[in-house]
Amino acid sequence: MENIVAIKSCDNYEQTNVDNAIAEGFKLLGGIGKFVKKGQTVALKVNLVHKATPEEATTTHPSVVLAVAKQIKSAGADCFIVDSAGGAYNANAMAPIYKASGMLELNEKYGIKINDNYNSYKAPVNGKVSKEIELLDALEKADVIFNLCKLKTHGFTGISNAVKNMYGAIPGLVKVEYHAKFPGLDTFNDNLYDIHNYYGKKLCLHISDAIIGMEGAGPTHGTPRKIGLVMMSSNPACLDVVGCRIMNVDPQTIPTIEEGIKYGYLTEDLKFETVGDDYNNFILKDYKNIKPNRYTPFASAVPKFMQKLVTSWMTQRPTIPCKKCKGCSKCFNHCPMKAIEMKTDKKGKKYASIDYNKCIRCYCCQELCPFGVVKIKTGWIYKLRHKKDNKKNK
Repeated sequence: MENIVAIKSCDNYEQTNVDNAIAEGFKLLGGIGKFVKKGQTVALKVNLVHKATPEEATTTHPSVVLAVAKQIKSAGADCFIVDSAGGAYNANAMAPIYKASGMLELNEKYGIKINDNYNSYKAPVNGKVSKEIELLDALEKADVIFNLCKLKTHGFTGISNAVKNMYGAIPGLVKVEYHAKFPGLDTFNDNLYDIHNYYGKKLCLHISDAIIGMEGAGPTHGTPRKIGLVMMSSNPACLDVVGCRIMNVDPQTIPTIEEGIKYGYLTEDLKFETVGDDYNNFILKDYKNIKPNRYTPFASAVPKFMQKLVTSWMTQRPTIPCKKCKGCSKCFNHCPMKAIEMKTDKKGKKYASIDYNKCIRCYCCQELCPFGVVKIKTGWIYKLRHKKDNKKNK
């Protein structure tokens, strides 16, 4: 694993532009032959978190997937598209996601295979927090894995890029179990690195679609933001550092970076080499960021009658406006802590309600809400605590 990040400007998703940027990125890193050999099968582990069109900037753009597939085929290798979105992991659940994201069109028009193996297995990871993790069988059977991530904000981890994208190696509803098992950011990110370490050299390249990223309420209901870059590295943590800096975030405040230092992916001074274009020319100082959710209960520090109020002042939390809620129950079905209850108002309208005594602030409800109804509410003390950080980043 080399601490080198290749950076290429790419102004839009016009296929020729993306093809050129991806081709140049491979050249900067030593060529496609450095990562793929003739006759091998490459799993293109994309980001397909939920049903969304490419224009929503939620998923890996199909033009990036196609450009990478062309490079793989030029090396005499084969590839297929794979991911596990939120929710059930089966053909019926994934079909509309593949279609909306443009992946089905890549299959029909260019013959790029889409994964049809929905099995999973218990992998003996022997990691820091897990002895085994349930992972996608399709990734295990591939010779090589390319991680095609999307640069976005994220309500739980602050950013979603290379390290976070491999959480999709866990099948749909099993993700809920792991959120419950690892509710804190430290153990959650330990679990992420256990996945990366399990795949090792097989997971040899990470490619970030940062042509148009997402700011605000990421990773699914934020706002598309033009960045104009494609980034590539064999080191996912280095790629995340560059992503942070482009988003005008202090990398050392991001959990995936902190844990990356502990696991030896990064040095404490965060030094590594970049080749290609200068990312400093692409830093967006007004990028609308999200602070990582470092939620810890404050119950023991104050009298019992004030605990609920003080906790609301000092934290961020998901909220579901009952009048806007569609009553679809998706958040209810996927809450890892069973903190959401479905209620009915006087007119018979169903809506979701959150029990904050159980909520761990993982924001799965916000991420998976099909209607973008779930919002993040910030307590006034929390705002004061981070006011200095916000000024520093401007």
